[in-house]
Amino acid sequence: MAILHSPSVGLEDMAKLTDLQDRSILENLQLRYNHDQIYTYIGSILAALNPYKSLPSYYDKDVMLAYNKRHIGELPPHIYAIANDCYYSMWKRNDNQCVLISGESGAGKTESTKFILNFLSEMSQASSQASVPQLFPGGARLRVEDAILQSSPIMEAFGNAKTIYNNNSSRFGKFIQLQFSNEGSILGGTIQDYLLEKNRVVGQNPGERNYHIFYCLLAGVSDDQKKKLYLRDPSSYSYLNKSGCIWDQTIDDEENFQAVMEAFTVMKINDEQINDILSLLSAILTLGNVQFITAGGAQVKDMQPIQIVASLLNVDEYQLCDALTLKTRLLRGEVISTPLEVDQATDSVDSMAMNLYGRCFKWIIQRINRCIKGKEFFRSVGVLDIFGFENFEINRFEQFNINFANEKLQEYFNKHIFSLEQHEYNSEGLEWVDIDWQDNGECLDLVERKLGILALISEESRFPKGTDESMLEKLHSNHAKNAFYVRPKVADGRFGIRHYAGEVYYNTKGFLEKNRDTFRDDILTLLKESRSDFIYDLFETMLQSKNLGDDKMMRKKPTVSSQFQESLHSLMSTLNSCNPYFVRCVKPNAQKASAQFDANLVVNQLRYSGMLETVKIRKAGFPVRRPFPDFIKRYKALVYKEDQSQPARLCVSLLSRLDDRRQLWQMGKTKVFLKETLETQLEKDLNRELGLLASKIKAYIKGYLARKRFKRIVAQIVIIQKTMRMQHCRRRYLKVRSAVIVFQKYERARVARKVLEYLKEEKRKEEERLREEQRLREEQERRELERLKAEEKMRELEELKKKIEEEARQRQEEEEAQRRLEEEQRQADLEKVRQLEIARKQEEEEARRKAEEQRLALEEEARKLAEEQEKLRIEEEERRLLEEVESHQQELDRLRAEQLERAERQIMHEFDHSIAQIDDSEEDDENASKKSDDTHYFEGFLQMKTGGMVNSWKKRWFVLRDETLMWFKTKQEALKSGWLMKKGGGTGTLSRRNWRKRFFVLKDTNLSYYESDSNNAKLLGRIDVKASKKISDSSYGRENSIDVETDDRTYHLVAESADDCSEWYSILTRVKNSQDFELKLMHDEEANPKNAIGSLDVAIIDSVVPVNITEKPNCFAIITAERVINLQGETPVGMNNWLAALTQYHKGKRTHKQEDILLSGWLTKESASTGTLARVSTGSRKKRYFVLTANSLEVYRSVELQQKMGAIALNSLCSVTLPDEKIFKEEGSLGNILSNGVMPIDTPIQSNGDKATPPSSPAQSNSNTLRRRSNSLVSTLMRSSKRLSRLDREGYWKFVVHGRNCSFNLYTVSYDDAWKWTYAIQDVIDCKPKLETPFQILIREIKESAIAGDLTSIERIFRLNPILRNTPHPLKAPLLPLPYGMIVSSNQEKGYTTLNDESVKVFNSLLGSENLPDPMPVIQGILQTCHDLKPLRDEVYCQIIKQTTGVPDPDSLGNLRNWQILACLCSSFLPSRNILRYTRFHMKRQIELYPDTQTARYAEFAIEALKRTRSRDFAPSRSEVIAILGRREMSATVFCHGEGSCQININSATTAGQVVHTLVKGMGLDKCHNRFALYERSGHVEKAIEDRTVIADVIAKFERYKARGLSDRGKPWQLFFKLFCFLDTKDVAQGSIEYSFMYEEACEDVIRGFFPTTPEKLVYLAALRTQFIRGDYVQNDWIRDLSEAYPIDKLKSQPKKEEIDHAGFPMKQRKENIISGTLRGLGEKTLKKLQKSASDDSILDSVYADDISATTTLVIEKWKTLKGMSPEKAQESYMSVIQQWKYYGARLFEVESTDGRFPPNLWLAVSASMVAIHKQGEPNPIEEVTYEKILSFGAPIPNEYKIVVEGRRHELSFETNQVFEIAKLMKAYINEIVRKRQSLVSINNGSIPHKTNGNMTDSAVNETYF
Repeated sequence: MAILHSPSVGLEDMAKLTDLQDRSILENLQLRYNHDQIYTYIGSILAALNPYKSLPSYYDKDVMLAYNKRHIGELPPHIYAIANDCYYSMWKRNDNQCVLISGESGAGKTESTKFILNFLSEMSQASSQASVPQLFPGGARLRVEDAILQSSPIMEAFGNAKTIYNNNSSRFGKFIQLQFSNEGSILGGTIQDYLLEKNRVVGQNPGERNYHIFYCLLAGVSDDQKKKLYLRDPSSYSYLNKSGCIWDQTIDDEENFQAVMEAFTVMKINDEQINDILSLLSAILTLGNVQFITAGGAQVKDMQPIQIVASLLNVDEYQLCDALTLKTRLLRGEVISTPLEVDQATDSVDSMAMNLYGRCFKWIIQRINRCIKGKEFFRSVGVLDIFGFENFEINRFEQFNINFANEKLQEYFNKHIFSLEQHEYNSEGLEWVDIDWQDNGECLDLVERKLGILALISEESRFPKGTDESMLEKLHSNHAKNAFYVRPKVADGRFGIRHYAGEVYYNTKGFLEKNRDTFRDDILTLLKESRSDFIYDLFETMLQSKNLGDDKMMRKKPTVSSQFQESLHSLMSTLNSCNPYFVRCVKPNAQKASAQFDANLVVNQLRYSGMLETVKIRKAGFPVRRPFPDFIKRYKALVYKEDQSQPARLCVSLLSRLDDRRQLWQMGKTKVFLKETLETQLEKDLNRELGLLASKIKAYIKGYLARKRFKRIVAQIVIIQKTMRMQHCRRRYLKVRSAVIVFQKYERARVARKVLEYLKEEKRKEEERLREEQRLREEQERRELERLKAEEKMRELEELKKKIEEEARQRQEEEEAQRRLEEEQRQADLEKVRQLEIARKQEEEEARRKAEEQRLALEEEARKLAEEQEKLRIEEEERRLLEEVESHQQELDRLRAEQLERAERQIMHEFDHSIAQIDDSEEDDENASKKSDDTHYFEGFLQMKTGGMVNSWKKRWFVLRDETLMWFKTKQEALKSGWLMKKGGGTGTLSRRNWRKRFFVLKDTNLSYYESDSNNAKLLGRIDVKASKKISDSSYGRENSIDVETDDRTYHLVAESADDCSEWYSILTRVKNSQDFELKLMHDEEANPKNAIGSLDVAIIDSVVPVNITEKPNCFAIITAERVINLQGETPVGMNNWLAALTQYHKGKRTHKQEDILLSGWLTKESASTGTLARVSTGSRKKRYFVLTANSLEVYRSVELQQKMGAIALNSLCSVTLPDEKIFKEEGSLGNILSNGVMPIDTPIQSNGDKATPPSSPAQSNSNTLRRRSNSLVSTLMRSSKRLSRLDREGYWKFVVHGRNCSFNLYTVSYDDAWKWTYAIQDVIDCKPKLETPFQILIREIKESAIAGDLTSIERIFRLNPILRNTPHPLKAPLLPLPYGMIVSSNQEKGYTTLNDESVKVFNSLLGSENLPDPMPVIQGILQTCHDLKPLRDEVYCQIIKQTTGVPDPDSLGNLRNWQILACLCSSFLPSRNILRYTRFHMKRQIELYPDTQTARYAEFAIEALKRTRSRDFAPSRSEVIAILGRREMSATVFCHGEGSCQININSATTAGQVVHTLVKGMGLDKCHNRFALYERSGHVEKAIEDRTVIADVIAKFERYKARGLSDRGKPWQLFFKLFCFLDTKDVAQGSIEYSFMYEEACEDVIRGFFPTTPEKLVYLAALRTQFIRGDYVQNDWIRDLSEAYPIDKLKSQPKKEEIDHAGFPMKQRKENIISGTLRGLGEKTLKKLQKSASDDSILDSVYADDISATTTLVIEKWKTLKGMSPEKAQESYMSVIQQWKYYGARLFEVESTDGRFPPNLWLAVSASMVAIHKQGEPNPIEEVTYEKILSFGAPIPNEYKIVVEGRRHELSFETNQVFEIAKLMKAYINEIVRKRQSLVSINNGSIPHKTNGNMTDSAVNETYF
């Protein structure tokens, strides 16, 4: 409160100065500043000097309360006084208010803004303590006022930075609008930002810092967070250490970080989003450390920063590397990648960093606005805090925009303070002398007018070749003569502007680049593919700068300056609608020091801001101006007793009381003009008078309240008395009642005793009766027992008699059986004799039969030969008749056309005649056809017959709407109808307890149900849906059920499927909640094809004609290309109406307005074929005229559009394929096949997609049938070949248009026409709105509810929509909209049809998976389908999510099976963004619902899998699927030399680079001299695996190879770890692991024959290898497999020489061992033929067995001499021999030369320094080429490798199947050369070179493909 009690120094209001000079104003400000009185008034304008120190007592809460409701001038000047007056002016002036805070950078604008916000927040809270707080997560509540204040730390951290003039300079502009209620509390607010200085992120001026948040992040995060975010010391970041200023003692970064974190929590930014923001900031800092080197274009020097950035942004590191170093574009449907230069790549990194920060800042502002957003408000107060005027030594594009904004604000200030005010004085007729002031309008015209500076900059920015120099030249030529434009005398790339604050020169370097705000589409696409939802949200709405592939279709992207200009105009419009207050902040010195006053600096600010003129006009003017009625209305309380009829006289009367000399006021024509002091006095009098009146009102109210309270007390006393009396009466009543109960008790006891005696007597009599009955019953049972015993004895006697008789009978039967056996034996002997006789006869019969068969076979062969001759004769005859058939065909076509034309003329004549005979008549309203004006459709009953086998007429209800003809079973009066199961609601009891199937019809608001769906069905009941109490979905109780609750009872309804239930529930709830007009709209909606039993697209109708049928009058026919539909009207008028409705389609002619046709022309259309051509093409081709409109693509026979041949209605699901050059070339070969007649005539004919089977035998075929089939086939073939002969000489470009029901295969000769049609059709498709299914709509609603945190709405959506939940019924249609058209698959055996069909098949597989004993085939089949059909992945995700939602038992087998499939999907493929979000939401929801279940564990596993999933080349292998089902990592075996191997654990996203890094680190090879890599290996076949390749893909590939039996020599496929690049072979220490790898690879090269040396050395090396493996020689030891140490393939490939054998020894020494006549004795030519023709290696082995044996002997002899040599010594000796070769370390590739100057068989040696060409087997090269001389290399065509050498006339060309291996190795070596050079440069510059790991890199030189 010291400010309120300290004595005032100088004048508080400079409008009271008598000496109006700059000197007097300056002295007054300095005097007050020296006494810490930093605020001074100029009327209602506040001048504030920055004290550069803390003044806590100035801004206490007590000070705020003191200035509350105080007028300006009552207390010392203060910014709170301005805020207070602005606050209460919302009611006093009844309009919006705004405060404009202006001044130079460092003058204190940001702090002033915070003081005003604090004051307004305090006033808001004081005005209404009942302000509604916002509910935050966790139950915390916070007021809107506090939320707005808490946003300040966030905006300062992200938008402010230290500059040379200000430690907390705002580097963006903001307009904060606070929205107030009528009671004065803040309801909400908005923040609008302007021109964030993104360039500061990547570079700062010396002595300045980057944005505060970066330093806060590094200072405030914990150590654990630093590790997770990969943060380091600030000095290590390039984006922070460039300016030389990192720390500032006046800024506490750690404390500011904690404030930002707290503010994030207040703004409802959750922990996940905070972590995303921090990760983004860390990624931006790390991006600055990405460096590039020149190696065939820009290449990343160190991949570590790239890997960190990719991890933080959740993108693929290799894609990030490509996006920063390559520029892609689409050319002729092919993506072309071009390397960037180093400068361009650096600009890409900076652009990416700036846009990441800019979009993050926008996101934060949007989140703050969402948090503080209010509803409807009364008035608002806006506070503008925008960057101050800046004039640095070097001013750039940012300063130009900042100063332009300040010019606009100065114009606004001048307009309100000088221009408008003086104009109003003159117009109102006041006595006034105009005051001169500096007008900056001409300066603004220079900048923003047409062809001004802004326009020229934007125009030059849009020119692709525009430069800063060309822009500057245009500025000079257009504005050099302007008085406010300054052209430097020396051409130094600058231009100047004379601003209101002085002359400023701008450096134009980088102007256009910053204005374009270049952000390459490659980087944008990469960021949109990020797995992080946060990163995707930042760039979701950001559009690409152009469409790939067509530079002519570039979008006109707005420039930065134009966007800023538009936002600035919007700001000025907002300010012009408000009443302004001005705060002028003044900077007292440039050193930011306290208690220093620089008079020159201050006076300059006063002059250019027009402070002197402001003082003058405030001193002489009347700032308060009110119309007479408003003035009287405001101060009516002071004159309410006077006459109100004359406002002007009343105003004079009131003002004269206060100032009768009229010095403080004047009267205008319509307004009163006042000084501010007089207004203050009026306000005081008004408040005093209102206080008196309020006291009277209070007295009356208090009296009223007292009387009311007295009456309430009296009423309460009466109630008490009444209660007491009632209590007394009740007590007396209870006493009497107690006595009566006693009397009743005794009487009841007496009666009870009497009853007891009676009951005892009755019980005694009953017991006696029962005893007598028991005695009689026992007597009867005794007699019965005696009778049964007698009968038993008689039965035993009879059985004994029967037993004796039976024994006698058995003895007789045995004797009889003995006699039969003897007789059978005798008969058997006789039968044997007969069998021998029969066998002899059969042998004779068999001999005769064989002879007969031989005879018949000869006859059959003769018959077949005759039939073959007959067939050849028939074919010859067909060829002879072919020309005649073709000539007749044209004549038949002509005659058929003439007949059709005559028939149409006759039909139309009869139609006209029938129309003329029609009389006017009344029509039945029920059956009459009618046209609705509201819904624009035609409808009515018609009899229908479609032809076919069932020739019957049926009555149908027809509707013609939206160019679709639909027919329904009944009239569409019902909104919906169908069968439902019903229980409850019937008139009988049974109907309420049993389920009955009823046909339900919903008409208007009545739901009726019938016994059947026939027209005369009995009505059983009716439900008024509108009057029902409740309609609920009770599917949780019973599947697919709905409950309709009425006043009387509840109806339970059950639908057949979940979709049907969802539709019924939706329509019933809509009817219940709808109005009358909505019911009508719903009725119109139901007339659509989905409810019809049939439909026809009117666009494909050829003609509509009347038909004369005797028994069926009033008939007409609809004719299409596929069928004829006969229809009969009820009356002639009805038929006439229908024909009139289809008039525009009469004869297939459709009239198009010229402006409706987008494109038209002739194209060749391919139609479906059922003949032999189906094997080559899908059908015959004919020229047709095509018309493209905004809705369809239509086909006509001719240009007159007379006969339509078909159409495709275009929507967003249609597609068009791009013209392909490959298809263009293939069409030529197709024509050659057809024209040459190569195709056999007897090829099986295809009909309806099925192959017709030929006759089983020639005898069963008929010659006439064969002749007809052949004639038809030949004529079709010849006609097609003639049509294609011209086509194939040039070739056709093909493109395909896919529609809902059909696809068009279209051809054109012109390349430009093909692309023109493709783009035109695609544009139509793109313009169509995206089709959404109900499932997609529900997903969007769930997303919106989740963002809002409305869990209740989410559960309600799941409860009310069965389509989201599990169902046991098959799926009839996909859940998502899928593109039309047949699936084109590279593997035709998979048999894919359409996406819709495949989606239904997948769902059916899901339903049956739980019943399978082995689900693996189903799971792999689904994964393979998703891999092949990328558009189907989202659908499959949604199907599985549906099936795992709302299941009764989460751990049931079926549910877990679906979760297993979902886990496999998440590990293999990523869905689209929206489905990915829904998938994550679903998994988290299931975890919350079922926390301790297997479902939750699978969901957690799947969520983790989604974070790391990469794009895959193969569907998962069986082993990978098994690992995923077990929720574990899978094991992979990596092999190395010496049969060594190791097991590593990998997941579905582990790459080869990660595996190599793990192995290198595990083996201690971090500091190795050479590079390692993984290989795919089988036998001698191996291929290096790129670092980015997913290992799971390689394993899947191995699984497919194994299934197909693809391997080398039966060896299994392996992952092999070995050396890739030999960079340094001399410095490797012996005995090290790296040395062992070098040794093993050397042995492998020798064994494979890739080491050129003499036979003697090969023998010596083999002996050393044997000594190393087996040790010393043992007596009689033998080498069983020489191939383990010696290249035996050399023996088989060497030609035989007479004088020297294969081992190099004279032949004479071994000639005696050669046996003449053996294979060794064959001549050389014969042996070569044998080598060439042998199909089995065993033959060659037998040929060379002696050579191998002899060589083995030599090796053993040499082995014996090495006795005692240790394995280490043997290894060293082996390597010494290998290293004697000069080119050791080079990898040899077998190639064939296409150049005659070289031998045909060569070795291409690729080493670390050069590429050499060797003749195979020769140690010395033919030619050496260093990498410095290589201009380009690559594979222009498969299996051909070319190297372009500098200075060489012809390129080196080789044929090999290892082109990619060669290019990969050359890239790696060139990259290493560049790295070494870069390291040397770094060492010379004093920096530390980067050390690379020993693994293969993939960021090498990009080879150029010719």
